[in-house]
Amino acid sequence: MKIYHTIPDNKNLFKNPVVTIGNFDGVHIGHRKIFNKLLEVAQRIKGDPVVITFSSHPRKVLNPETPIKIVTTSDEKINAIFSLGIDNIILLHFTPEMANMTAREFYNDILVTRIDVRELVIGYDHAFGKNREGDIDYVSMLSRESNIGLTRVNEELYDSQPVSSTWIRRELESGNIGMVEKLLGRKYSITGTVMQGKGRGRSLGFPTANIVPEDPDKLIPADGTYSVMVSLVNGSKKKGMLNIGMNPTFSDTGRTIEAHLFDFNDDIYDARIAVEFVRFIRKEQAFGSVDKLSAQLQRDKETALMHLRDYE
Repeated sequence: MKIYHTIPDNKNLFKNPVVTIGNFDGVHIGHRKIFNKLLEVAQRIKGDPVVITFSSHPRKVLNPETPIKIVTTSDEKINAIFSLGIDNIILLHFTPEMANMTAREFYNDILVTRIDVRELVIGYDHAFGKNREGDIDYVSMLSRESNIGLTRVNEELYDSQPVSSTWIRRELESGNIGMVEKLLGRKYSITGTVMQGKGRGRSLGFPTANIVPEDPDKLIPADGTYSVMVSLVNGSKKKGMLNIGMNPTFSDTGRTIEAHLFDFNDDIYDARIAVEFVRFIRKEQAFGSVDKLSAQLQRDKETALMHLRDYE
């Protein structure tokens, strides 16, 4: 596993480098198709597969007035790419200077001169360089000029629709966790720190871990209750249920993420935990009394345990 935070100056760092470029937010099944082709081409020419990606979404620089929520944090993206068998990642901080590079400048100065790319693998709709001028037609012209191989990977379809990070964000915002899992090829997760809450859950018989996500740009699914698996810092996993929302029964005004772990009473304040979303249970709603809320939480627990019956 090798991560480079700048473009390497050593042209001999990689052997016959085969490169793909993209933000790859989500590392979804469409991205996996690109990475599989990258590995295939690298194996064919006995070269090193290399992924060039970014530590934050380029839209934070390109469109700061409309910030975008991300599907994967930088660490999640790195781990997902490495898990596919790709050992070399160039993780760049996207800057205004980089945004102003023309496609030809990026191609010649970075890919050819500094990395000494031998083959380039790009997705069907990818474009790089200022104003996204480096589309497939333009890159094809550059590859012919430089005698560097180019492979274009067609879109991955699900239900006849191209898989995209935009689609996944839309499903997350609707709470459609089942569809998100299909498009990602894995369960959606969030990682955060457990902070002190108001203690209401304990008084209801359902103590909760109040989670503050480690990356404020991470997209949180729609408000509601979910069945989840929670990974603790010691490596153990616990079944549980999680509520996202405004706690309307108590007229709260701030959005919270609260997980109740079944058969678990340890103090985990300040601990870092990871939550995998398994199934959506219900939308958030206000209850007429604390007793009605407590009764609903018991029903939610029974539903969650049914969803999680095949998990250890």
